[in-house]
Amino acid sequence: MEDLIKVLARIELLAGKDVRQVPFISGYRPAFYFEGERTRISGRIDLTDRDSFMPGTSGLVNIAFIKGMIDDSRFNPNEEFTFSEGRNVLGKGIIIERLNQK
Repeated sequence: MEDLIKVLARIELLAGKDVRQVPFISGYRPAFYFEGERTRISGRIDLTDRDSFMPGTSGLVNIAFIKGMIDDSRFNPNEEFTFSEGRNVLGKGIIIERLNQK
């Protein structure tokens, strides 16, 4: 089984013409980008306080990232990121807390 880095994050799902038009549910797997990294990384968003996450809203979520894709030091509180499907940025977020040990 893969090693995962788990965090609590606040995300905002953007609303508008060129972004996601429908909500997502737990298990959503967009690509994540941390400023300054050369690659996007895989991760899974699990909802903490709702059944679906609507465009134009923000809230707390748990995210599990695959360990080893970028430096582990990027998964600390106040680290910002964006998430996307293909080339379209769908939202942004900030890490609140790392949930498992380094």
